[in-house]
Amino acid sequence: MKIKLSRISMTLLAAVFSPALLAANLQALDVASLPGDKVELKLAFDEPVSAPRGYTIEQPARIALDLPGVKNKLGTKNRELGAGNARSVSIVEAQDRTRLIINMTDLSPYSTRAEGKNLYIVVGEGVSASAPISNAPIVKPYVAKPRGISNVDFQRGEQGEGNVVIELNDPTNTPDIQDQGGKIRLTFAKSALPEALRVRLDVKDFATPVQFVNASESNGNVSIVIEPTGVYDYLAYQTDNKLTISVKPVTQEQIEKRNAERFAYTGEKLSLNFQDIDVRSVLQLIADFTDLNLVASDTVQGNITLRLQNVPWDQALDLVLKTKGLDKRKIGNVLLVAPADEIAARERQEMEAQKQIAELAPLRRELIQVNYAKASQIAALFQSVTSGQGDERGSVTVDDRTNSIIAYQSQDKLDELRRVVAQLDIPVRQVMIEARIVEANVDYSKSLGVRWGGALTSKGGKWNAFGKDGNIGIKDEEGLNCGPFQGNCTLPVNGSNSPIPFVDMGAMNATSGLGIGFITNHAILDLQLSAMEKTGNGEVVSQPKVVTSDKETAKIMKGSEIPYQEASSSGATSTSFKEAA
Repeated sequence: MKIKLSRISMTLLAAVFSPALLAANLQALDVASLPGDKVELKLAFDEPVSAPRGYTIEQPARIALDLPGVKNKLGTKNRELGAGNARSVSIVEAQDRTRLIINMTDLSPYSTRAEGKNLYIVVGEGVSASAPISNAPIVKPYVAKPRGISNVDFQRGEQGEGNVVIELNDPTNTPDIQDQGGKIRLTFAKSALPEALRVRLDVKDFATPVQFVNASESNGNVSIVIEPTGVYDYLAYQTDNKLTISVKPVTQEQIEKRNAERFAYTGEKLSLNFQDIDVRSVLQLIADFTDLNLVASDTVQGNITLRLQNVPWDQALDLVLKTKGLDKRKIGNVLLVAPADEIAARERQEMEAQKQIAELAPLRRELIQVNYAKASQIAALFQSVTSGQGDERGSVTVDDRTNSIIAYQSQDKLDELRRVVAQLDIPVRQVMIEARIVEANVDYSKSLGVRWGGALTSKGGKWNAFGKDGNIGIKDEEGLNCGPFQGNCTLPVNGSNSPIPFVDMGAMNATSGLGIGFITNHAILDLQLSAMEKTGNGEVVSQPKVVTSDKETAKIMKGSEIPYQEASSSGATSTSFKEAA
């Protein structure tokens, strides 16, 4: 394979650090046929760009151009050309650049030129000798053995993406990648695939969008088909001789965001082709097409020439309005069209009228009871939210004794205050923590505890559950139902088959089971403590409890404060207290 590297007039340093390149988005791609069997590709960006850096491949015939800092906003990665020698264009975005690959029938010279926000690429015979390809140095490819696939592997990424890793024995063996019919197809021309790799991999168990990977060889070409499921996006990148196709899932939120960024018009498509037609007539045609009621201002004047084929009607309407400096407002099924400055002035007048009405509105007094929250906090919050709205009349006061708000405001602000109180005056969750401080005899204290632990072994087809000291706690013939494989065991419901407890911690009648000591019955614990006091085995010294609201810190302290004196440098003394709890 012969690879020819092209040079461009702009240096690599300027290409990397150009502000336009770091912020440009590819928005449109147009194709035109030129005389002399040439094809011109016009790439439109939202920012000025410079000529790209690229190289060519003779077999298969390709031109690869790198656009540093460019993002692909076309919404597609492949475009069929079918003009001249060019067959298709593939656009691959990777990290800090976008690569444009032009697939051709036979390798032809090309030239590039940048004009403002447009980049022109001319491919075909007759390109001037100053084209990048004519001055490109020739790089002799390394040909140690026939091109082929060494291995095909599948891996799951950290974010749930499916990575198909293809090892190539020739790093220059670049595939033709197409995403069609819900499948990602990679075609390696004039390549070989070992017989052991001609398989269909089932990778459903990896929990990625990829379901199957099918590798085959036909007529000297290797085809690898990746079959994803659901909505997905993919990225192809190569490191040395490893080509990775990363397929990641796309969420519904990402789909909606992408669709909104890609195209904001959803109306039914129409076609308009008129020469010097009155703008009011065009608006009437669109209104008839959409069954909307149209109201056009008397100041809507002028003619327009347009040719629109299969475009959404709302896009066509916006184009007509922007061309003539107009704007629209849609109220129900009524479309109001007028000059933009006229609509802005009318809306400004309406806002000023509403402000005057609010300033002249009568004030009313109302008492609002607050049940759970503090009335002072709600009143302060309401005043901070409504301050600066233009109407500074009225007042909001608080009666701390009854926890009420006395508002002297207009009807609109009273309604707003009631909505604020209804949303904020709600009960908060509370938690109560209760403890028991108990003095008990040593022998009796052993009867309060938890039993846990154990082991399970198999011997001679019998499963045994062991407790402390290696003694058998549950025998298979006594109710431990175990299957032929480890883990398929069902413990008996009652405790009759458990003569020896697992890891006896000294509790004769435990109040909790295996569960890291969670108490299973509070009533039993209360009864045991009450019985302990009556039998003289101990007493409950204290029973502290505390109740606090959610997200509030609370503590219980019991003790006394010890006074002590502190002396200053002037000789004066003061008494302070230290908590002894």
